[in-house]
Amino acid sequence: MRHKQLWSFGDEGHAWIEKYPHLRPVRGGVASNRLTSDNLNANLIEQLKLDMLHGMIDSQGQRINSDVGAIRLLEKTPKNCLRIPFIDTIYPDARYIYLYRDPKDSISSIVEGWRHQRFVTYGDVRMAHGRWCFLRPPRWHEMLNQPIHEIAAFQWKSCQDIILNDLDVIQPERWTVCSFDEFVGNPKATISRLQRFCELDTDAALEEYCAAPLPPSRYTQTAPAQGKWMQHHAAISQMFPYLMPTIQRINESASDVWQLDTDMPPVNQKN
Repeated sequence: MRHKQLWSFGDEGHAWIEKYPHLRPVRGGVASNRLTSDNLNANLIEQLKLDMLHGMIDSQGQRINSDVGAIRLLEKTPKNCLRIPFIDTIYPDARYIYLYRDPKDSISSIVEGWRHQRFVTYGDVRMAHGRWCFLRPPRWHEMLNQPIHEIAAFQWKSCQDIILNDLDVIQPERWTVCSFDEFVGNPKATISRLQRFCELDTDAALEEYCAAPLPPSRYTQTAPAQGKWMQHHAAISQMFPYLMPTIQRINESASDVWQLDTDMPPVNQKN
């Protein structure tokens, strides 16, 4: 996080919600990572605001002080894509950037994460594949005995459908859409657009940083490569009809330049 006007937790912000046992999708808590306004009350809202405030750092890694004034928090924890109504109740002026990625790439990465068991989120359930990885959408229990590629497709599709449904009821000026390929392919122009959307001043140092090749995410498992998903071509092809309604919905919100593929490339074509 490098913009001089943005605050963050310095990493993904799992703890500020899941420190409360009743908000965790384990025994005694909620059924999934899906949270809405029904999971909140006035006291919890105020406590969550304080928790977040105390956990924030600025672009230099400094903690917040009492005279900082209004702030804009940048938060990107994947689980929070299932919590938009919950977050919107806490922060009704929040703005949302829907960053979508080609499902072939996403599902391939999810499958690899499951195989390596690097992203175990909760250790309470053991399966043939190991422990549950990544987030738990509604009805995740129904997938416990399914193949990994079906679980991965379910996780991707569930998240996109819930995001799109939740954004549909938020004022259009408070959310925008950004393709992963757009961001990686032209980061400087994309950051410039997103700064305007977030009502931030232009940060010249950030734009200069984005003019150079971007480093991989700290959570990258293997080096990025075009067509890396092709190793899972057969499994993803099998799931593609299941994914198609969601792909079409994303394309309805996406710009014409950054549409997702609606056809599977043949196995010998890299994409």
